[in-house]
Amino acid sequence: MKKAKRFTFKAGDHGQCVVVYERKAGGLLYARAWDRAAAGGRGGWRRVSLKHRDQERATTYALEQAAKLRDGSADITAGKVTLAHVLALYQQKRTPSKSLSEQQGDERRAEMWARILGGSTDPLDITLEQWETFIAARRTGAIDAYGNPVAADGRKPVRARSVQEDCLWLRWVFNWATNWKRDGRFLLTVNPVKGFEVQGEKNPRRPVATDDRYDQILPVAAKVHPFLVTLLILAHGTGRRLSPVLGLRYQDLRLAKIKTAPHGAIQWPGETDKEGQAWSAPISADVRGALDRVLAQRPGVGAAYLFPSPRDAGKPVRKELASAWLERAEVLAKVPKMNGSLWHAYRRGWATARKHWPDADVAAAGGWKNAETLRRCYQQADEASVLRVVTEPAELREIA
Repeated sequence: MKKAKRFTFKAGDHGQCVVVYERKAGGLLYARAWDRAAAGGRGGWRRVSLKHRDQERATTYALEQAAKLRDGSADITAGKVTLAHVLALYQQKRTPSKSLSEQQGDERRAEMWARILGGSTDPLDITLEQWETFIAARRTGAIDAYGNPVAADGRKPVRARSVQEDCLWLRWVFNWATNWKRDGRFLLTVNPVKGFEVQGEKNPRRPVATDDRYDQILPVAAKVHPFLVTLLILAHGTGRRLSPVLGLRYQDLRLAKIKTAPHGAIQWPGETDKEGQAWSAPISADVRGALDRVLAQRPGVGAAYLFPSPRDAGKPVRKELASAWLERAEVLAKVPKMNGSLWHAYRRGWATARKHWPDADVAAAGGWKNAETLRRCYQQADEASVLRVVTEPAELREIA
């Protein structure tokens, strides 16, 4: 007696296909798809019961899931780790804690990398060839900031720094994924682009805000906004990034005067630190004076922000608004615009003005976790110091 033929239908390409089938003729329908992440990375079939016998519905399901496999959103391989899953989780878990401009940057880069590498790609399959091809295409303008191809007559070369930031961002996302657990296991076991070279600018733009510049802008700052005066004093006097300064709360101030902090201190919280590290650092007399004026004019306690948003006191002033204030003050002060920097130039200025002190102490006071980054990216050569190097050598004598 001839056995009844069992129904089976396959949709999609090799490695990204969905098969729907009967285990016995006329019985319930099932679906399967290959998952490379299964069995500890060795790969295996993911199977689900469709819980019905409708072959037409099963065919539609297979076609839909095969299409979703290509962008990494298929239900049948919910346990599979794809680039789309990693990017989506990063945007869901990490991005909300960033500033508005950084959130927009995350959104753009996630879209760009998904388009370049494919959302359904297993991150562990990313190759050095893909990495270098992207760098070349981005540098020459063959693709735009979203990964879309650009016609030859419309291409504009991109600075190496911009390409470097896009590459480093993906590396940071994968580093995060190696520490994020899902269903009891790490999202990624290794960073697939670790060791891939990322070239930066040979002559990076790292302008320094001098004391002369600060002295010209500070007197006109109040004409732009009352907050700008204090923000400038804090940026110039603490060397901190703009985000931690804007994120200061009254509870972060430690204004009791002690031997190691005669003007008080600030407890910089980890929530606003780029590396997630909390820091405590003493403050100068100028910074203490600015904070005393804030407390006199706008007293507050606890978790209230020192610089609340004009629209929502439960949030701090946005970086974009503070940057707009500083740009307006620069125009009023008639100082030339710095090429490639705004607030961050004050952090470089703070570090450069203190390069005669031990690196470890400067890093601790200014919030650098890595003294090498302080030396390489922030402390700049200045004419006065270069002259002293030439004219004030130490004497070398023979030992008698």
